[in-house]
Amino acid sequence: MSAALYSSLDLTIGDLERIKLPLFQRKLVWTQKKKEDFIDTLRQGLPFGAVLIYPEDQTNESMLQILDGQQRLSTILEYKKCPLRFWKPLNREEYQSSLDRINDMLPDDLKLNEKKFDELYPWVDSDNYDDWVDDIDQKQTRKEVRQEVKTLRNAIDNFVDLENLKIPAIKFTGNKELIATVFSNLNQGGTPLSKYEIFNAAWVNTTINLRPAGESPLQDEILDNVKRHYNDMIKNAEFELEGFSEDELTQNRIITLSELGIALGMFVQDNLKALIPQGENTVAEIGFGLLGIATNVDNRSLSKLNTHTKDIGNKLQIILEKVERICVNLQDIFGKLLKRIKGNKNDEYMLGLSTTFKTLSYFAALWELAPGSEDYCSSLRNIKAYYLLDALNKSWSSHGDQRLLDYYPENKKRSYLEPVDRNRLIEAFDHWLADATPGIQFNKETKAITTIHANLTYLSTSVPYGDGYELEHIVPKKIINKYDDPTSRSFFGSIIGNCMYLPRLDNNKKKEKTLYDAGASNYTQLIQESLYPSESNLQEAINALSHKDFETANQVVKTRSRKIAIAIADSILG
Repeated sequence: MSAALYSSLDLTIGDLERIKLPLFQRKLVWTQKKKEDFIDTLRQGLPFGAVLIYPEDQTNESMLQILDGQQRLSTILEYKKCPLRFWKPLNREEYQSSLDRINDMLPDDLKLNEKKFDELYPWVDSDNYDDWVDDIDQKQTRKEVRQEVKTLRNAIDNFVDLENLKIPAIKFTGNKELIATVFSNLNQGGTPLSKYEIFNAAWVNTTINLRPAGESPLQDEILDNVKRHYNDMIKNAEFELEGFSEDELTQNRIITLSELGIALGMFVQDNLKALIPQGENTVAEIGFGLLGIATNVDNRSLSKLNTHTKDIGNKLQIILEKVERICVNLQDIFGKLLKRIKGNKNDEYMLGLSTTFKTLSYFAALWELAPGSEDYCSSLRNIKAYYLLDALNKSWSSHGDQRLLDYYPENKKRSYLEPVDRNRLIEAFDHWLADATPGIQFNKETKAITTIHANLTYLSTSVPYGDGYELEHIVPKKIINKYDDPTSRSFFGSIIGNCMYLPRLDNNKKKEKTLYDAGASNYTQLIQESLYPSESNLQEAINALSHKDFETANQVVKTRSRKIAIAIADSILG
């Protein structure tokens, strides 16, 4: 039986100054509510889970790497910096009563709302607080206000006794080479590690050498992304990041396989905004997924990627060039299809039909095709129709990783070489529309499909550059709420037949009006190209709503929904 490679001890609040984070640590994931619950646990003196640390040497002042417990220790430090942030939600009534008593003493021009009061914190020995108190004319009132504030401050200061807090810890005493393995095996009941976080720990010793600076702009960008990843971690962490040196990375240009996966995902996120949502999980899924495609490793078995490290390093430039080219091609297609017109604001895309595996399938299908070849160009032309068809059929809603494998270059069970049949696309639309239910809020799919229709038709021709348009209800929302019971909807006010982009300025003014009420002569082309209901049909729908004749009212928006489906099919396949 092997000897235990750990021992127990208690840390104090002062010991937290010696904590460092290893490079493979996860970012902070606790919600504010979970942090507040933990602070309340400390207040009650209840036990909590031990943290796992590794001392850099055997001295009493040794720096300590934290292997598990970052969320707990970070929350303690966060509380130490600003107790009010935690005390206030946990003692809401006491806070409000104290603020009310203070305001009762003050003249109207000095009364405080919560925001202004909190900005004066920590109240005692604060220049802003002293200046505010000095503005109170009556000496007795100043004294009473100071006493009330002092009482409140004492309640906060005594909420958790940090100076005597004992933090249970387990000290790992094994070899440093085992640290990543220990971390990857941790699952102590908190937020479970994702497989990508485990890869980050398990592959800490894999190495990929990048080309010298300036020789490959793509590899330079990958290195910059690695730096950005760690700098983002540092911004959000309460502890120093052990082992990260931006200067050393710049000089040595050596990264791990896991760092490459993250950096590659960041590259795609930056260059394919029309399909890739912002978010850390997406970055990892895309980056590691692309490495799986490049090495023919099934997405369900990405743990095997580390056996391909040498091959990935040798082919890195080719991999990056393929990723860049496909990003450019896909952004050109979907940037036009999914862009939301918002005047002069930054680009924004409707991603309601996008999924990670579906996007990866485009890379897989194009990966080994020669750029400019007939197969490559045909696939690109067809992908946007498949993007819509697969969403309507919910093709990627389950077992997406298994379906993705069919598009891998060495499998070729699926491809985007054949164009989508028009009747098949319209049939998929019919099934999707048949599943619609009464409501008033547009879901993400409706918003995305409405955006596709708009960009293929009326927004591409009728909208002057720079105009602001926003998604709105054709039968106005205010009218729907007036006649349709919000607790039991009967009108299909949330389907694509009742959704379109309307001019922002006019829409904000009209409220209960239609385009006809707002001045149809100004929107003749828009009415025609958007398949906006005729004036008589729209009035019929509104009149029917007012008489609770939902069948007649629904027919108007359902008819337009079918027309939109046909218009999209004809445009996207044209």
